[in-house]
Parts: sequence; structure tokens; C-alpha cells
Amino acid sequence: MARKVSILALIFLIIVLQLCSYFNPCSASNGYNHRKSKEFIKKSCRATSYPKLCLKSLARRASKIKGNPELLASAALSTTLFATQTTSRLLKDTSRIHSLKPNEVAAMVDCIADLSDSVQKLQMSTKVMDEGTKNNDVVRVDGSDDVVRVQINDIQMWVNMALEEEETCMIALANMNVKGRVKKGIRKRIVKVAHLTSNALDLVKNCALAHNK
Repeated sequence: MARKVSILALIFLIIVLQLCSYFNPCSASNGYNHRKSKEFIKKSCRATSYPKLCLKSLARRASKIKGNPELLASAALSTTLFATQTTSRLLKDTSRIHSLKPNEVAAMVDCIADLSDSVQKLQMSTKVMDEGTKNNDVVRVDGSDDVVRVQINDIQMWVNMALEEEETCMIALANMNVKGRVKKGIRKRIVKVAHLTSNALDLVKNCALAHNK
């Protein structure tokens, strides 16, 4: 009797699993889709200025990007914004070090202002791109591709301005006579932010090219 029950339970389990796979076919292919998305990211990153950093910073978001150029650009902008905000806070904390000379503090304050402007431009870019990627597609406000082109062109302009601010910050740091370790650590973070911004700009440009075809 017990053996008969166990056999019936096994048959029931098999039927349930088959029904699950039938009604939710995507679950069976999640691994494949994830790999496919990572390949898409890898291929897209080859067209950026810093492909290794691009892949490293975006690979973890493969399941959300799903092979979509707009979602890829949006993820790149979000990643860049977070890194820039973190670096800006680091500079603010470093500027409070009492051993810094007045001219060094002034240069640091200028750099902080540059990064703050960069954060603002990236926030604007991220907001517009996120609004444009609702439902995994570009939102056409009036149903026209012209609106999409204007939005993407605006994003390109803002990201490019953010990159210029970061480069200005690096120049300010280069002229600072700060202790080697502190200066090296800060510069490393800002260079990474600039490289992330450059990659994000490249990926946004890819979206622009796609919509201009």
C-alpha cells in the first residue's frame, strides 16, 4: 500500500513539473537568456573606450538588461551616477583633513563643485533614460521617433558635460600638492568615474545611432 502511494505521489509530481514548464516556459530558459544577455553586453562594451571596465560594471545587471540597448545605456548611466556620488562624498570628507593647506583645500573645493555639477547632469540623464525605458522600450511621448531622438540627444549632451566636469576636476587635482597616497587614491577614483562616464556616453550614442537609422 505504501509503495502504491509513493508511486502515485511520484506520478503526481512529474505531472506538476510538466505543467509548470508548460505554463512558465521562460523559467526553463532563464539560464540561456542570462548568458545571451551577457554576450550582448560584452559585444556592446567592445565599442566603448574602456571595454573591460564596461563589462565588469554591467555584467551583474545582465538579467535586467535583456539584450536591450536602451536598458543597457540606462544601467550604464545609473552605475556611473552612483560611482560619481560616492566619489563626491569621498572628496568632501578628504577636504576636511586638517593637514591640507589653504590652496589645497581651495583646489579640492573646486573639484567637489565640478563633481557636484557632474552628478546633476547624470541625474538628469538617468531620469530621462529611465522614463524612456519603461516597459523595456523607449516611451514615445507623442508617438513620434523625433521625440526619442531629441531625448537621446539631450542625454548625450548632459553626459558629455558631466565628463567635461570630471576632466576639469582631474586637472585641479593634478595641480594640488597633496600627500602622495591621498592624491593617488582620489585621482584613481575620479579617473574611474571619468572612464565610466565615457563608456556610458558611448552606449547612449549607440542608442542614438539605432534611432537615427
